[in-house]
Amino acid sequence: MLPRDDIETVGDFSITTVVVAPPWYENCYLVKHLPTGRQLVIDPGGDAEVVLAALEANGGNVTEILLTHGHPDHLGAVHELQTALGIGCRAHQEERPIIDGVANWAGALMQRRIRGPESVVYFTDEPTLSFEGFEVEVLFTPGHTPGGVCYVFDGFAFTGDTLFNQGVGRTDLPGGDGRTLSLSISRLLKGLNPKIRLYSGHGPSWTAAEARPWWERAAAYGYF
Repeated sequence: MLPRDDIETVGDFSITTVVVAPPWYENCYLVKHLPTGRQLVIDPGGDAEVVLAALEANGGNVTEILLTHGHPDHLGAVHELQTALGIGCRAHQEERPIIDGVANWAGALMQRRIRGPESVVYFTDEPTLSFEGFEVEVLFTPGHTPGGVCYVFDGFAFTGDTLFNQGVGRTDLPGGDGRTLSLSISRLLKGLNPKIRLYSGHGPSWTAAEARPWWERAAAYGYF
C-alpha cells in the first residue's frame, strides 16, 4: 500500500482514501455520514486488513460496500470484508458477468488468486440508494465495463474508472467500448454541479468544473 491515508470532510461526510492493490494502486474510499456514524466502502480493491483497520479507526457502523465496477483491482477485498463484517455489496446488473469472472480476471491481469464477493445485490437502471440519514444517486456510465456506474452524494461523486483526473478508463478489455464510454463521460459531466468533487478509482480528485474543459478538449481532438 502507498503511504497515503487522506481524510477530507465534505458537508456531512468524511471521506477516507486508502490506496491499495499494487501495481495499480487503486483508491478505496470509506465514506462516513457524520450525523449517523454510518459508513460505506467504495471499491475495496485489496489489503483487506488495512481497510478494516481504517474503518475501525473511523468508528461508527459499516453499512455496505458499493462497487463502481467489477474488475479485480476494485473488489479484491470484498469477500474478506463481507466475512469479517457481515455486510452486503451492491453493483449494477450489467456488471454481473464481470464480477462472476473475477477469479479469471485476477489470474490473467494481476497474477493473483482472489475470491469473488460472498454475495452481491444487483440493481438496474439508475436507482437512488437510501441509507439512514442520506441518499446516494446512481448514474449508469458504461464503457470501461458494461455495468460501470458513478455514485453521487451531496457535493461529491465517485467515478471509478469511468473518469480520472485528466484521463479515462481503458476500453480494450472484454466488455469495454470507447464510444460508449465517451457518451457516458459527456452525460456525466453535463449533469453534475460544477462544484462537485470527483473521486476516481486511481489518482487524485478534481472538480466537475475542472473536468469539463479538459474533456471538451480531449473529445475535440478525438480521445477515442
